[in-house]
Amino acid sequence: MRPNTLVCIGLFAAVAASSCAGLPARLRGHTYPPDFRYIERSEIRSAMWQLASDVHQLDELMRRPGPVDEAQRAQIAALLSAMDDTARSLATSGRPTNHPLIEDNLEGFRQALATARTSIASEHPNYYLVGSVSGACLGCHGPEH
Repeated sequence: MRPNTLVCIGLFAAVAASSCAGLPARLRGHTYPPDFRYIERSEIRSAMWQLASDVHQLDELMRRPGPVDEAQRAQIAALLSAMDDTARSLATSGRPTNHPLIEDNLEGFRQALATARTSIASEHPNYYLVGSVSGACLGCHGPEH
């Protein structure tokens, strides 16, 4: 083959690849109803890894011996808020999605986070509900799933 032919083939391949890059998203725009929220696998995976990391840190803070001091309390509050932000990124606002477990359980998980945050915000904080946040993950990740 001549060098010009190779350049033309390379350019054609590059143009074809770039025009196909957003093809799945464009197709979903025509194959799903407007009120449907398609959640990308990468979005779910990223959010779940972040939540797992935050739950691990939360559990580590709660397992420290002795009473919870103000610095730990602030760390716990920050983790709970970060977890809610991550969960909110997956929120479906009542719309149907391609991931029914998230659709069915996310609001309950966010409610557990909100209740835990409220329980530590009072003058006499109660950390019991903070300890149960990792148990709230069982809605999706329990033995029957």
